[in-house]
Amino acid sequence: MQPRQFRRYLLTALFALVIAAATGSLLRFGLGWGMPAWAANYTAIRHAHSHLMYFGWATLALMALIWHFLSGYTGRALPPSVHWQMGITSVLALLSFPAFWVNGYGLTQIGSASLPLGAMIASLNGLTWFHFAWLYWQESRHLARRPLPVQLWDWAILLLLLSSGGALGLVGLVVTGSQSLFLQQTFLHLFLDLFAVGWFTMALLGLLWAWMSTPTPGTGEGWGGGSAARLPILPLALAIAPTFFLGISPALVAPPLFWVAALANGLAGLLLFWHAGALLRYWTILPWLARFGVGMLTVHALMALVVLWPGVWKWGAGTQLRVYFLHNLLLGWLSSLLLALIVDQLGLGKTRGSGWLGWAWIGGVGLLLLTLLGLGLLQFVPISALVLLRAAAWSSLVPVAVAIGVWLLSLRSDQAASSTRLD
Repeated sequence: MQPRQFRRYLLTALFALVIAAATGSLLRFGLGWGMPAWAANYTAIRHAHSHLMYFGWATLALMALIWHFLSGYTGRALPPSVHWQMGITSVLALLSFPAFWVNGYGLTQIGSASLPLGAMIASLNGLTWFHFAWLYWQESRHLARRPLPVQLWDWAILLLLLSSGGALGLVGLVVTGSQSLFLQQTFLHLFLDLFAVGWFTMALLGLLWAWMSTPTPGTGEGWGGGSAARLPILPLALAIAPTFFLGISPALVAPPLFWVAALANGLAGLLLFWHAGALLRYWTILPWLARFGVGMLTVHALMALVVLWPGVWKWGAGTQLRVYFLHNLLLGWLSSLLLALIVDQLGLGKTRGSGWLGWAWIGGVGLLLLTLLGLGLLQFVPISALVLLRAAAWSSLVPVAVAIGVWLLSLRSDQAASSTRLD
């Protein structure tokens, strides 16, 4: 991928983050003060927010960064088909926002036709993941040895494809007219949870370790080359795979199935601690934004161990702790690390104001996560739900402002790079 194309896709991903974060803030203010008349369909807007965050921000940024680092390991220029794949993925990811905004997964009237625009665009997005996986295999199979980051991406992409089976299963239930609530919940969480916990976590770990290494083109050498055997890869992927069952309502999950998922989840938490412990050796060279992200990963791993305590899972399902869990994963771990990587790859680290943006992100996201944790533990917190909801709304403005700031700095940097090439 050419440097200009790489920057373009990262800029697109940052734009998606700006819109998704702003929509998330709108939802937070809606909970605290009520939704405005022009955005009355809370559920549809929540779908627009989450799908743009998943497809436009996280997945697009992960794919662009994987292509960038992979070409360093292979020493080969990426073929034009990668540019087409990324372009189509970008367009469909951005289209998911307006497709879900009005009616979510419901029908939207267009002329004389009623179309499930959200489901249609989500399905088309899913096809691009298979295209990405095929091109990734075509490029990575030339490696004589697969270093640690590449092995993590291998399994991340397999989990991505496995999660897409959940979306296909949901379509199958509609086609067959099945009314099985257990199958509906199973396919739903296979898609949503494995997509986030599996694809996002393992892909980002691969990018983090690739960032720590300095591969020589064509050799695949670097930190990961000789150290893959010392860190868990396959065991981590296998442990993550069944954890989506924990997202299903406790009333639908038999005790044996719960314990299989809970034990796998606990093992995954321990293996993530293993990766985090290895990262401590490189702690001083990581920027504070990346350190914050790794810290949130350890919190995520700790929550996996807490679920093993008898009764905690069933109790937690009746609270707002899942909202905290998702935001810790998507904002605290994923978005913090992606922002740190993008700032580094676009050369924004020494740009005036970039340091303050990092600290603002840490403060704003940290406060937002604390308020969401308070809402999840509301029965133990001597603060009213309304106060916490409004505190969460105001704190959500900080990540929005930081996302806008990084996007504007990136645009200015891109314009400067274009001017230099013209000169």
